[in-house]
Amino acid sequence: MKGKTPQEIEKLKKEKEKKIRTWTEDKIVISKDWIEDERGQIGRNIIRGGVYMCALGENIGSEQGELRPVIVISNDLINTSSGNVYVVPLTKNLKRKVKKDTERQVVRDKDGRIEYLDEPKLQSHYFLKTDKYDFLEYDSAAMAEVSRAVSKIRIKTHLGDLLPGDLKRISTRLEWVLGIKTSSRKK
Repeated sequence: MKGKTPQEIEKLKKEKEKKIRTWTEDKIVISKDWIEDERGQIGRNIIRGGVYMCALGENIGSEQGELRPVIVISNDLINTSSGNVYVVPLTKNLKRKVKKDTERQVVRDKDGRIEYLDEPKLQSHYFLKTDKYDFLEYDSAAMAEVSRAVSKIRIKTHLGDLLPGDLKRISTRLEWVLGIKTSSRKK
């Protein structure tokens, strides 16, 4: 690992192992719940464009984990007939574009700090704001590049629903991530 001492690396490894062991215990409980209620889980009314809390667990590298909000992006036929749904995780860590002047130079404020635009730095992200979606605890970025299928048993509380235009823009980013479209920068 870049810039870390061997002791720091060992500490991080032990922390990760502890988190994975805890998640494994939790996953066993969740798996047993699925076995007891498979039919009920498949029949759950989970909708496209819904924002839900989801137990993504402990993962590896930059895979999104933990209990976090996700957007269900799979179509409603799958959502009503399958035990899995496809989701786009949200993060409260907004990576913004750096503001540049007409000569493409980075703009700084009077204190010398870099100024940022209120738009995603990454083409695969889409911002959702709490002033529009008051059910979100934080302004959030939908991260299409880490989308994944999850079992419905991982889907917890329904927080709210996205407006069709925002869902379309997130779908466009997902299409770009999957190579279906060449650009996700549609307004």
